[in-house]
Amino acid sequence: MKRTEKKRNEGITLVSVIAGGLAGWVINVGLSILTDTEMTHLYGISIFLGVIVGLLWDIADKLNKD
Repeated sequence: MKRTEKKRNEGITLVSVIAGGLAGWVINVGLSILTDTEMTHLYGISIFLGVIVGLLWDIADKLNKD
């Protein structure tokens, strides 16, 4: 694997992780607004689950490319 290709793959993984965390946070904020309940104690969990989903998405994408 070329060096630039490896850097690109690492960059895509980072984007997947950040996007997953951001998506988890957005979903939590959206549910908090819709239900009018205090859900700030769940922010960490939702961001963590979003990061896990982002990593799984990235792994599945890499496995399908091979």
